[in-house]
Amino acid sequence: MDIAQAVIAKNRRTFIGGSDARKIMNGDWRELYLEKVGEVEPEDLSGVFRVQLGLRTENFHAEWFTKTEGMEVKIETQMRHHPEHNWMCANLDRWIPSKRTFLEMKHSANGVNVADKARYYMAQLQHYMAVTGVDYCYFSVIRGNDDPVVVTVDRDDEYIAQLIRMEKSFWWHVENNVPPDIPPLGLLEKAEKMVESIKVDSMRVADMTASNSWSELASKILEHADAAKIYDDAKDELRKLVEDDVSEAYGHGVTAKRDKRGRITIRPTKEK
Repeated sequence: MDIAQAVIAKNRRTFIGGSDARKIMNGDWRELYLEKVGEVEPEDLSGVFRVQLGLRTENFHAEWFTKTEGMEVKIETQMRHHPEHNWMCANLDRWIPSKRTFLEMKHSANGVNVADKARYYMAQLQHYMAVTGVDYCYFSVIRGNDDPVVVTVDRDDEYIAQLIRMEKSFWWHVENNVPPDIPPLGLLEKAEKMVESIKVDSMRVADMTASNSWSELASKILEHADAAKIYDDAKDELRKLVEDDVSEAYGHGVTAKRDKRGRITIRPTKEK
């Protein structure tokens, strides 16, 4: 670790940042505590390719956001502090003056679901919203080498209240130099469940466990899942039997019809 990294690591011991919030809500209290009191060094990420790739593409990522979304962004040189809890801080990727909110950027693997990624980083995003006082933020992800996908994430005051409660509890251990034993797993699980209801691009995840109708229909799907696969596989094999110059084929109660685009539909034969 060079001198600059050592200074950053030392400064990080004096506050809880966004990545710390995620560790706290994931229950990684012991590891984070040891870092904050200086007993262990933070993980050296200088040799982690995906992390360094994200850092090196950050400026271009921000420029592309402005190009495609039409919103100017700026780099903030000063760390922000929560108005009531000075130990809650935010180093924002970018600030969007016209929207009075921030942009968080990530570089991830190809094919990831951006809404799922936003929920993975929800503690960090809500921590930043708590510090800045904004009602929503922008979250942009480069998936592999694909164009960035941008979503909005809503502020959730109920989750933030639980987040601050957990952060305050953790910070007490740091301030009093008392190693945490077991984190409050029940409360952390409750907060994790709350993440589902936070809206990403105005959409939420719904738990339908309490729905009797859902339960009945889900049982039917599970009961007939194997039969459904056999049904779909049989249709695929039938399509292969329809030669290229055949517009309609029928027999044994089943009809295959080709549309103008060449797609073949398999249905039971209608009685005439």
